Amino acid sequence: MPSPSTKPGDKLDRARQEFEILLAKLAEARRMHARWEASAVRLRELGRRTLEPLEEQFNVYARQLIKVFDQAYGHSTLNDSERVAIAESICTLANRMLNTSGDNEIQQFFDRYSSSEYGVNRMHFGPVLREIGDMLLADTYPMSLSWNEEEDQEQAEELHAKLVRAILTMPPEQQPALLEQADAGYINGDPVALRVLEIEMEQGRRPGSAHLGRKQIEQNIEALEDYLIDLEFDTVGIQFSLMVKLNLPATTQLTEYIARQCVRMQKHLLEHQLENIACDVADFRDIVKLKAWLKEKQRNTESAAPTHH
Repeated sequence: MPSPSTKPGDKLDRARQEFEILLAKLAEARRMHARWEASAVRLRELGRRTLEPLEEQFNVYARQLIKVFDQAYGHSTLNDSERVAIAESICTLANRMLNTSGDNEIQQFFDRYSSSEYGVNRMHFGPVLREIGDMLLADTYPMSLSWNEEEDQEQAEELHAKLVRAILTMPPEQQPALLEQADAGYINGDPVALRVLEIEMEQGRRPGSAHLGRKQIEQNIEALEDYLIDLEFDTVGIQFSLMVKLNLPATTQLTEYIARQCVRMQKHLLEHQLENIACDVADFRDIVKLKAWLKEKQRNTESAAPTHH
């Protein structure tokens, strides 16, 4: 009778090794998540202090410029192409303002000078954005994301009751933090988080895996792998929210230092834009200067267009 290529003891040793590796990964993933939570607080405050005042001032000038364009639109000296350019400029400015805040007056300008209503555009854009998000999620986390909410809640209730009983037997100084984690897992209906808490409590009492059987180790490995995926997803979510909020580059190499550099660059860009738009508001009240700008804008558009042979 041929002997098996892998002995049971070898499988157990590999499982123990994998379990130890996952525990180390969990510790690092938690540190990473905590760092990004702290970074997010600092970066949002930096954006609030540095970028928001400039954006608010830009919107003040943008509103004035939209009204200048609106008043000039019907001027008798403008031709059709110049009116099209003015309409496009109004929509560009209005869209930028509406992306950050609701403004009925600006939306009316957008609707008047565009071929469709802004609200309708956003309604169509929402499902497209969700579809793109689902595609990105599928690329990053290709496994099935389906779950049974009722079953998860039942498991969470059972694990929570078991954990609370165990926690209440521990030293009083350890109980508050552990009870908070257990309650969070119960409230969120998250049996995976509660299972990992159970594993960590067991590791606190008896570190290592020498006392664990193969089946229990494999169950622990499955729980840790699922939890690591959830924790990584939460960390990526923090980064993504910062990318959207602060207009940061979509890169896996994002760090707080890179984010701060990007905020500084945006500050300089906004300051430059403020200078330009303030001049435009003053200059474009003069129809001659406005027509000269429109002519230059048309030349730039034509020179940037691809040449077909």
